[in-house]
Amino acid sequence: MNRIVLTKVSIGYEQKIVAGNLSAEFRGGKLTALIGRNGLGKSTLLKVLTGFLPPLSGSVSIDVNGHSYDVAHTSKNVLARLISVVLTDKPDVDHLTVEEVVGMGRMPYTGFFGGLHAADREIVAQAMASTGTTAFAHRDISELSDGERQKVMIARALAQQTPVMILDEPTAFLDYGSKVETLRLLQQMAHDNDKVILVSTHDLDIAARYADRLVTIDHGIRDISQEELKTIIAQ
Repeated sequence: MNRIVLTKVSIGYEQKIVAGNLSAEFRGGKLTALIGRNGLGKSTLLKVLTGFLPPLSGSVSIDVNGHSYDVAHTSKNVLARLISVVLTDKPDVDHLTVEEVVGMGRMPYTGFFGGLHAADREIVAQAMASTGTTAFAHRDISELSDGERQKVMIARALAQQTPVMILDEPTAFLDYGSKVETLRLLQQMAHDNDKVILVSTHDLDIAARYADRLVTIDHGIRDISQEELKTIIAQ
């Protein structure tokens, strides 16, 4: 069973606590949506889960196939095979084609200077097909719109083929149809591959349709029922 486990985690920057006493378990096979107003610490939490930011206290572990990895004490090379990430920060990938950027998802397996084998190229092609980016595979990513660029970043994460996927506002900049397609794809991948997929989103109506679990940061991490979400959407 794949899962992420948080144990009494405090998150923040330089001893300034944004949220504390966070304990939760996110299991594979489910798409979990992290929702809530700005300032709750959603993006900070995702950075802690991915190892980009250490917790101020407590621990985050990833359990995969009977092995447990403490995120804060696991090498970046190992984490790259465990977690794929799509954050709101724009990565510095200008002057690369879309296909090359998606191919970067295979680097944990090929190395930085390693070439892609036939199997890698097939995985890249499937990732682009799943995200609707095949049509501009040979365009420079700097020429793309924000929405197209977002799809490419999701494709790169898919090509990485990790048991855990963390996505911060993956539907930002997308039109409504693409938002629906993206969350539907992530839900299907979670169900079919026992992936732990956690997304933060402000698209509450789409999250209500496709997320298997809804959580927020509110004196800890707590679940939100569909009925409570309907009340929030109606406000």
